[in-house]
Amino acid sequence: MRCMWYRVIHDLIPTNVRLHRINVVPTDTCRQCTSIDTLEHRLIACGEGRRIWNYSKTLITRMMRTTPARIPDNLIMHPQFHIWPLKRHRATLWVLANAVIWRLQQQTNLTLQYYVDFLHRSRWKLVRHKRGRELVGNYLTALDV
Repeated sequence: MRCMWYRVIHDLIPTNVRLHRINVVPTDTCRQCTSIDTLEHRLIACGEGRRIWNYSKTLITRMMRTTPARIPDNLIMHPQFHIWPLKRHRATLWVLANAVIWRLQQQTNLTLQYYVDFLHRSRWKLVRHKRGRELVGNYLTALDV
């Protein structure tokens, strides 16, 4: 999980824009749609990406007690923020990291419902871990709503 998000944060994902620049692929457009294939496009705009990102934003807004308009779209690629208490901060990072992992899978039929199920399984694994509840507290109960 950390490796994939590290690659996103440091812009190391081989998008078609980057591969086209070094003449590896013939075009810089997305394989699934006709838009330019940037990192933001892959994570947020392509396919079910907008619905998945909006759902992730609602989870984050529940944990932070704010509105979705205050959560920028580029937060998923540039998570430089500090939230108090530390458990809330970790839970927010957990949601962002899982959204990145889900969106960068190579399967094309990944829907919002599959993403919600994936989050529930990931949360179950985290809570079952002996330090899981200690790391994120009760903030991931936002998934239950």
